[in-house]
Amino acid sequence: MALPPEPLEEMLPQAKWVVEATVKEVLDSTGTARRDTPPGWTGSGKAGRQIVRIEVTRVLRGKEVPRQIDAVKPEAGYTLRAGSKGPFLLDGAKPRPKILGAYGPDTWRVEEIEEAMAR
Repeated sequence: MALPPEPLEEMLPQAKWVVEATVKEVLDSTGTARRDTPPGWTGSGKAGRQIVRIEVTRVLRGKEVPRQIDAVKPEAGYTLRAGSKGPFLLDGAKPRPKILGAYGPDTWRVEEIEEAMAR
């Protein structure tokens, strides 16, 4: 059974940038994958670390947010592929910010994030 996502109230303060974006390309993927598993899948119940290029379509939080960001998806229970899209919480680290949340852009809905930021 999958773990529930972290509470948004705990993760939002860690996010320097909150954006809506689309994965344009997976630049690097670690972990050994079998033929019948997604790229980067380690077999441990978690997918390996990925470096992805995302194209920002909307900025919800942050200043001087680039329109294209190379971000790190840490080892977690999901993989990203070109075309994956949704809200991304990014820690703002340089040169590559880390994607926050156990399930990446599927962790929280945009409406939930907007409501939490308004409080």
